[in-house]
Amino acid sequence: MKAETAYNVIQALPQQEVERLYKMLGVVTATFTTTKKPKKKPLLSDAEATEYLLRKLGRI
Repeated sequence: MKAETAYNVIQALPQQEVERLYKMLGVVTATFTTTKKPKKKPLLSDAEATEYLLRKLGRI
């Protein structure tokens, strides 16, 4: 079996089975797992922040 074949088989496995396989092989999975970073909200500009505060204070 070639490495490419094994790679394709591993890619077809569900994530839970991939983790199980790594445990069987004694591989540390932290280097293989991808962590999703939470999306940050974009910061407000000065004008948007001022407008927001004025709306909340009831002056507009």
